[in-house]
Amino acid sequence: MERSLPLRICFLWHQHQPDYRTADGFFLPWVRLHATKDYRDLCDVLGRFPVRHTFNLVPSMLMQLDEYEGGRTDELERLTMIPAVDLQESQKAALARWATTVQRDTMVRPLPRYDVLFDALSTNATEQFDEQMWRDVQVLVNLAWLGPVTRRGSALATELILQGRNFNEEQKRALITFHHEVMRDVVPTFLQYEREGLFEISITPYHHPILPLVIDSDVAHESMPTVELPSPAYRAPDHARRHIRRALDDWKTRSGHRPQGMWPAEGSLSLSALDLLAEHGVVWTATDEDVLQKSLGEQWSLTEKYFPHVVETAHGPITVLFRDHALSDAIGFEYARWEPEAAADDFVRRLEDRKRLIIAQHGELSLTSAVVPIILDGENCWEFYEKNGEPFLNALMKRCSDPDRFTSLTCAQASESPGRRRLHHFTAGSWINGTFDIWIGSPVKNLAWSLLRDCKAALEAAGRDSDQVAEEMETIEASDWFWWYDDRHLAPHKAEFDAIFRGHVAAIFAACGVHPPVDLSRPLGEVVMTSEPIRVPVVFGTTSMHRSRALVRDAMLESHETWQRITIRFERRPAEMEEVIVQVIGQDGFERACLIAHDEILWRSPHHDEGFEWLAENAISLYLHAHRMWTLKIMEERPEEGQVTTMVHLSTP
Repeated sequence: MERSLPLRICFLWHQHQPDYRTADGFFLPWVRLHATKDYRDLCDVLGRFPVRHTFNLVPSMLMQLDEYEGGRTDELERLTMIPAVDLQESQKAALARWATTVQRDTMVRPLPRYDVLFDALSTNATEQFDEQMWRDVQVLVNLAWLGPVTRRGSALATELILQGRNFNEEQKRALITFHHEVMRDVVPTFLQYEREGLFEISITPYHHPILPLVIDSDVAHESMPTVELPSPAYRAPDHARRHIRRALDDWKTRSGHRPQGMWPAEGSLSLSALDLLAEHGVVWTATDEDVLQKSLGEQWSLTEKYFPHVVETAHGPITVLFRDHALSDAIGFEYARWEPEAAADDFVRRLEDRKRLIIAQHGELSLTSAVVPIILDGENCWEFYEKNGEPFLNALMKRCSDPDRFTSLTCAQASESPGRRRLHHFTAGSWINGTFDIWIGSPVKNLAWSLLRDCKAALEAAGRDSDQVAEEMETIEASDWFWWYDDRHLAPHKAEFDAIFRGHVAAIFAACGVHPPVDLSRPLGEVVMTSEPIRVPVVFGTTSMHRSRALVRDAMLESHETWQRITIRFERRPAEMEEVIVQVIGQDGFERACLIAHDEILWRSPHHDEGFEWLAENAISLYLHAHRMWTLKIMEERPEEGQVTTMVHLSTP
């Protein structure tokens, strides 16, 4: 029986962290901690197998690794280096927050002493902690962020794990020194595997900008024709060129050669972006299958994404690969909960399903040109996996190493496939739903883009040359600021991103001697609402007992064009066994609901772009499509009284 041709596959692992720099250091430690847990470890795990991979690196992340070696530090590192005997109460509280910002099942439980201390740390019940216990916390939180391969290769890490507790100051300092050794070895590790031909290195434009929006923010209308966008548009194609050029030059400086490919930030591409990439000699790029589907329209079929497509630009052709997002997301979001061997078997089963589909539609010989691209974040998912994903990756790569079943390619090799198809129309989009609505299109995000436009105009009016203008702007053109202005994304440090973004913007206006167009001392979420607020007190019953125990103080309605914000202010946040449910119904008849409990918030809306955020310590805001009138049903669950309920009506004048 004649053997079938193998299925060609290519993996791309995207390594990115936002720019966390402030005047005082790094305000978040994730570059350091992912460097010690993921970057080098993933290389060494995958490097055991004869499977080719592409690693995509973001220059601004590599720049932050450099700055660690230049002496810049993060808050957790500074807290760790304080002698335990000298820790102040506020420093202990901050250390406890960092020690509990971690996946307990996969990262804490393997360190028994850490697991014992974790409950007290997470509930602020640390009154009985002595100097030794705090020192153990300082060591254990940093030990937990060492990847398993790195741990096994380190005599110090092995010693600390075996010892388990009662660490001394010298061991703690040695652990932080080892963190820095690992960070210094990240780029050399990538270079080693690249020289051996097992890995290809690609890069992203320097500060991870949404390239199509930097070129012309109006391009978002191609995939979101009815969305409201900043007016006038933000247009900075020369800045986009500089992001591309600096990224290519940065890797050439580090490696001696320019990379062939670029994964654009968030898989964001447009025809103009493709033209700029081709202008700079980029051979291949990639995005999600949703972008291909929107580009092909009625010509779309399920197997089109498995064929590299060539787009002709004014500066020549460029090949685009399209990720299989179901396969990619299975690794990123599904398999962490599976038994590793079963997950690997399921992934291979899915690959074989795709192979049969390709053969059925295009014939056996099409396997010589088809390729299945698996493209995903290469760092954030592993903390949810047992042993940082090593057992799963071992199982998966063992199966992918079978030459009778699979041929692995780098993205550059995949882009050279025979029989590449021509793509005559390209609809701008990203790897999230094929649109840009994560980064633009809501009042707050549009305000942020408008501030970029005003900053650029101020710098140009001040007579700065083009390179200086772009240098000032690159940091705030990064995608991450706009990501956190999206209401669907929640994190304990979301407000800090807003504050730092506003600080960057304010500094540019100050340097140009220009007064900002909005009050940058306030969060942009507050600034964006232009109507006078309508505030209504919330009253439960008529007795003083009801009023004195109430959690909710009042509700406020503000409007800005097609959006409204309803802000619920609390006398205090719910304690344990207490919760508040706010049901909100507009004239469309649909219900939105927000449950606020002691340690969680749940949100439901019929519209994916409506959301919520904590506007202040005791105020939560709901961002909603505008209606003339809203009815709020507010229910408080209190241990002493059970559930109490009241109704509030909010309407525009």
